[in-house]
Amino acid sequence: MKLRVLLVDDELPILNNLRSVLPWGDMGIEVAAVARNGVQALSAIDEHAPDIILCDIRMPVMDGMTFLREMREHGCTSEIVMLSGYQEFEYARTAIQYGVKDYICKPIHYEQLESAVRTIAEDIRTKRRKELMQFTPSFVEGPIDARGKKSSELLMISAQEYIQLHLGTDFGIDDIAEYLGISCSYFCLLFKNHFGETFVEYMTKQRIEAAKRLLLKTEKSIAQIGAGVGYHERRYFTKVFQKYTGMTPSEYRDHQRDSSA
Repeated sequence: MKLRVLLVDDELPILNNLRSVLPWGDMGIEVAAVARNGVQALSAIDEHAPDIILCDIRMPVMDGMTFLREMREHGCTSEIVMLSGYQEFEYARTAIQYGVKDYICKPIHYEQLESAVRTIAEDIRTKRRKELMQFTPSFVEGPIDARGKKSSELLMISAQEYIQLHLGTDFGIDDIAEYLGISCSYFCLLFKNHFGETFVEYMTKQRIEAAKRLLLKTEKSIAQIGAGVGYHERRYFTKVFQKYTGMTPSEYRDHQRDSSA
């Protein structure tokens, strides 16, 4: 089971070391992307859906703690290892709050980091194997099986309805999985099988489509529309919107109105 890792650090020498020193191939992990700050990292998550993220704390544009909060608010459940020269308890406590798996201080001890990554990767694989073994029969069941369990199709219909109703609110995989009464890892497995893309990829597309409708049908500001579809930082909303449409929100609104005039 090959996993994907995202490496985030503003210092290019450290980024290069992270990419080359650790035996990624031997660990069954591919380096999906690298980023120099939190904004780049958020875009990389949308594109690559990494299983593991190694992230520095002190970075320009968007620091590691802000990135950590933003990615969790957008439903990303990737396992995180924070890397930093900071050793203050407050940073570690905040990191733990957002589900960070490990916190390694710089200068990096690469054997220690490798050990941490191997442990996290094995935990991910073990969890996914258990979920597959436990729930594989549900893919061939009818709408409700003999034990009264919902089939995967009904679960995903409910998930789709939940997403549409909560598109403008801050919710993540843990919220929707709890609503459906299943584990987060099983939800991710079902979602990818049903929709052919990850939860993060699907959510991004749905939010951009909703934003496009609001841009055309309302006079709300770009910031208001972004917040209304779950993007509370205007710059990040603009970046994601431009990636998916080739235009900024303002350009899209002007272009569509000119075309219909």
